[in-house]
Amino acid sequence: MTDFSPPKAAPNSQPAQHADHAHSRLLPKGTIWILLLLSTVTLCLALISISWRAADLARDELQTEITEKAEIEARALGEKIEKALHLGIPLRGIVGFESVVDKLRDGDPDLVFAAVTNDQNDVLHAGGLTGDEIGLTLAVATPSPDDTPYIVTRLALTHDNDHEDIAIVLGHTRAALMRPVTDNLFDIAIIFIITLALSFELMLLVLTVNVALPVRVARKVLGNVRDRKFTLLHGQSTHDEIGQFMERINAVISSTAKKIGTHPQTEREVRLIGVRMLAFMFVLAEELARPIMPSFFSQVTSSSLDGQLGAGVVMAAHLLMVALAMPICSLFQERVGSLRMYLCGAFLATLGLFGTAFAAGIWDLVLWRALSGIGYATTFVACQSYVLNATNSSNRTQGTAMMVSGIMLADICGPAIGGIVAGHFGPDTTFLGGAAIASLAVALAFFLMDNMVRGKTPPPIPTKAALKAMLGNRRLQVLILFAAMPAKLILSGFLYYLTPIILLQSGATTAETGRVIMLYGLVAILTGWFIAKWTDKSQNETRAVGIGGGLTAAGLLLAGWMPEYATFAVAVAVLGLAQATSIPAQLSASLKLSKDFTEQHGTGPVLAVLRLTERLGGAIGPLLAAGLTLWVGTTQAVWILGAFAAVSVLCFELLIGHVPAEQKDEGTVK
Repeated sequence: MTDFSPPKAAPNSQPAQHADHAHSRLLPKGTIWILLLLSTVTLCLALISISWRAADLARDELQTEITEKAEIEARALGEKIEKALHLGIPLRGIVGFESVVDKLRDGDPDLVFAAVTNDQNDVLHAGGLTGDEIGLTLAVATPSPDDTPYIVTRLALTHDNDHEDIAIVLGHTRAALMRPVTDNLFDIAIIFIITLALSFELMLLVLTVNVALPVRVARKVLGNVRDRKFTLLHGQSTHDEIGQFMERINAVISSTAKKIGTHPQTEREVRLIGVRMLAFMFVLAEELARPIMPSFFSQVTSSSLDGQLGAGVVMAAHLLMVALAMPICSLFQERVGSLRMYLCGAFLATLGLFGTAFAAGIWDLVLWRALSGIGYATTFVACQSYVLNATNSSNRTQGTAMMVSGIMLADICGPAIGGIVAGHFGPDTTFLGGAAIASLAVALAFFLMDNMVRGKTPPPIPTKAALKAMLGNRRLQVLILFAAMPAKLILSGFLYYLTPIILLQSGATTAETGRVIMLYGLVAILTGWFIAKWTDKSQNETRAVGIGGGLTAAGLLLAGWMPEYATFAVAVAVLGLAQATSIPAQLSASLKLSKDFTEQHGTGPVLAVLRLTERLGGAIGPLLAAGLTLWVGTTQAVWILGAFAAVSVLCFELLIGHVPAEQKDEGTVK
C-alpha cells in the first residue's frame, strides 16, 4: 500500500503511460512485499514459540490450583457429613446431598459430580451424575486416572462409631485445565494481532516514504530525461543510495537545462501514507485511557457528585465539544491549512490529556476533557481535509479508507495497550502516555504531512442562498438522513451499548465481550481497503452506501433472532464489513452530490453538515438503545434497531435515485 495523489496531465508517450500505471497502483510490488512477508514470518515464529511455552507453564499451575480448589470443596462437604453423623443420623439416611452439590456447582461450573463412597468404593450418595455413572468413572480412574474425562479428587473421612471408612469424591471436567489456557491464548492472539498490525504500519510507513515514493518520482524523472525534456528534478528527498543517485541526476539535469534554456520543476509525491499514521496517533492518544475512563472519572468527581453521574457529565462534555468543534473546523480548514490545523489540534489534545492526569475535581476535569475533545475534532478534520485535497473523485474513497483504517487500528490497539499500562502503572500514567503520544504527533506532523497540499486559494464564504441551495439538495438530504445518521446511531447504540450488556447477561466474561467488539475493527481493517478500491473503480458511491446499509440491517436482525454469543460475533463482524463499505463512500458521495456548491465554496460546509449529523446520530444511539431496553428489553431493542436499519436503507434506495452517467465517468475522464 503506497501513497497516491491526483493524476496529472502527461503527454501520450509510453513512459508517461507507464508512470501513470505505476501511479494508479496503490499496493507496492516486488521486494517491498518480500520484506513485509519476512518481518511477518519472523514475528509469527517468535510469538508462537513464546505462546506455546506460556501455555505449558499455565497448564501445570492450573492443575495444582484445581486440586486445591477441589480439596476445599471436599472439606466443605465432609464437614456437613460429619456434622450429620455427629447428630446420630445414619450415613445412608442422610438426605439433601444432591441439593448441596447443586449449590457448589452454581459457584464452580467446572465441578461435574460429587459423591460419598465407602471403603469398597460403593457410591452411597451422588450429585451431578447418577450413582452408576460415578461408579463406572471411579472404576476406570482407580488404575489409570488420566483415562477419564474428569479430574478426580478424593478426601478420606473416618466414622468413629462403626469404623467404616468413607470418602468424599469430586470430579472436575478436564476442560477446566484448558479453559483458562484457551483464554490466555486468546489474549496472546490479541497481543499478536496488535503487534503484527503495529509492525506492519511501521514497515509500511518506512518503506513507502523511503523506497516507494522516491522510486516512483525517480521513474518519472528518468523517463523525462529519456524523452530529452529535462523539465523535472527529483524532489522526494532521501539520504540513502536512491537519494544520492538522484542528486547526481539532478545536477546533470540542471546543467543540461541551463544550456538549452529551460527551467526544470521539482517533482514530488504527496505523502498520504503519513496521514494514516497521524490519524492513528491522535486516536491512539485518546483511546489509550478508554478502559479506565469511567472508573477514573468517577473517582475524581466523587467529592462533588455521585460517581457515575460525574463520569457521565465529564464524558458528555467531551462528546459535546467534539460534536461542536468538527463542523466549525470544517468551515475554516481550507483557510487555515491541514498542517497548521493538525498542529493546533495535537497541541490541544496534549494539554487536555496532561491536565486530565492531574485533575483534582469535576470542574477542572470537565475543562481538560473539553480541551481534549476540541483537539480530537481539530486533528480529525485536518487529516480529512488533507485527504480531500490530495485526492480526486477517482481515488477519494481509497484515501478516506486509508485514514479510516488508521483510526480503526487505533481503536483496537488503544484499549488493549491502555489496559495493560493502567494495570501496572495506574490511570495517571495512562493519560500521561496519551499526552506523550499526542506530543510526538506534533513533531511527526512536520515530516509526515506534506505542506505542498496546502497551497490552494481559500474559497469565498458561501452566501445564504448558496447554503440554502446546498441544504435543499434532496439527494444530499437523503444521504444524511437515511445513511450517515443511522450508521453512527446503530454503531453507538448496538455495538457500544447493547452488545456488552447482552453478552455479559448471557454469561460471557468481560474478556470474551471485548473480543467480540474487537471483531468490528478487525473486519473493517481487513476489508476496507479492497472495498474502497472497488468503490472508486465503479464510481458509484451511493451503491456502496446502500450495500453497507443492507449488511447492517441483516446483521442486527440476525442478532435479534438468535441472541447468542456466536451469533453476536457474526453480527459484529458483519457490522464491521458494512461500515467499511458505507462510511468512506459517504464522504465521496456527499461531495459528488454537492458538486456545484463545492466548486464555488469548497468542501468545508458540506463536511460540516455531514459530520454534525453523524455526531448527533452517535449521541442519540446510546440514549435510544437505553430507552428501548427499559421499554421492551435488550433482545427486542436489537430487533427494533435492525428494523430501523432495514427501513432506513429501503428509504435510501428508493429516494436517492440513480447516479448520473457523467458522475460515473468523472474519475476515468480525469
